[in-house]
Amino acid sequence: MKARLGIDIGGTGILAVMLDPAGQVLAKCATPSPASEGGDAMVQAVRRVSVEAIAQSGATPISAGVGAAGVIDAHGVVRVASDSFSGWQGYHLGANLQRALSMPVSIGNDVAAFVLAEQFYGAGYGHPNFFGITLGTGVGGGLVLGGRLFTGEHGAAAEIGHIPGFGERLCTCGRLGHLETLASGRSVAARYYEMTGSPLTAQQVAQAARQGDGAAQQIFQEAGEGLAQAALVVSGLLDLSAFVIGGGLARSWDLLEPVIGATLEEIPPISGHPVKILPSELGSEAVAIGAALFPAQAESVAA
Repeated sequence: MKARLGIDIGGTGILAVMLDPAGQVLAKCATPSPASEGGDAMVQAVRRVSVEAIAQSGATPISAGVGAAGVIDAHGVVRVASDSFSGWQGYHLGANLQRALSMPVSIGNDVAAFVLAEQFYGAGYGHPNFFGITLGTGVGGGLVLGGRLFTGEHGAAAEIGHIPGFGERLCTCGRLGHLETLASGRSVAARYYEMTGSPLTAQQVAQAARQGDGAAQQIFQEAGEGLAQAALVVSGLLDLSAFVIGGGLARSWDLLEPVIGATLEEIPPISGHPVKILPSELGSEAVAIGAALFPAQAESVAA
C-alpha cells in the first residue's frame, strides 16, 4: 500500500502519521520535542518517529510533508522562530530532513498544514473561504481563499497572532500587544502565575476557571474577547464568515466559545452577515495530516 508521511514539528511535541489516499491515519508515532537542543536534535527526533510510523503502517511512503513552527521560506530555511526553540532560526530544515529521511520533503508552516487538513477533512470542508487559527504555545493563522491556501508574498500571510492592538504585554517576538499575549497556551499560564503566584499549565488554568476561580475566568474571558476582535478585523478586511479554531488551548472550547459568541453578537461584522466560529474536527493530528498533503498541493500549483 502507498501512503503519505506527514510530520508535525511543534515546540512541545513531534508527531508523524501515515495517511492513506482517503485521508485515514494508518499509523502514528509521537515524541517530546528536544526544542532546547538545536535543529539537528529536532531532525533526529523527526527521523525516529517517522521510521516508527512507517513501520507500524506497513505502507510505503510516496512523499513526505512537514508542518513546522515558525516562518519557513521556499528553500526550507526557518526564517523566523519563537524563543521556544534554540538554534532554530536560520536552520536549513529542508535539506537536513531530506538527508535524514532519504526522500524529498515538502515543508511549510504548521498552521498552513492545520488549515489544509481542516479544509479537506475537517471543519473547513465545504467552505471555499475560511480563516484558521491555532491556539498552541503561540497563536497562528492560515487563510483559504477560493479553495486554495493563501500564503502571501513572503510566506507570512495570516499571522494573526502577531497583530497589535491587544494591550501592552510583551510578546514572545519582542513586540507589544499582540493577540498571542492573550490567547496562547503559554500566555494563559504566564498570566495566571502573575496574578496568583501559582505555576499552573494552561489546561490546569482552564480547570480552575470551570471550578469558579476568578483569575482563571478573567484570563479566558479576555482570551475569548481577543479572538472575537481578531475575527472581526479579518472579517472586515476580507469579508469572511467562517473561522476554524484548533490547537491545545482550543480544548477549552467550553470556556472560549461562549465569550467569542457573545462578543460577536454585541459587535457584529460590518457586512451584517454572522461569523461562524467552528472548532477543529481533527484535534491534535490536524497539523501532521495537513503536512502530508503539502507535496500534492505543490504538484497542483506547479501544474
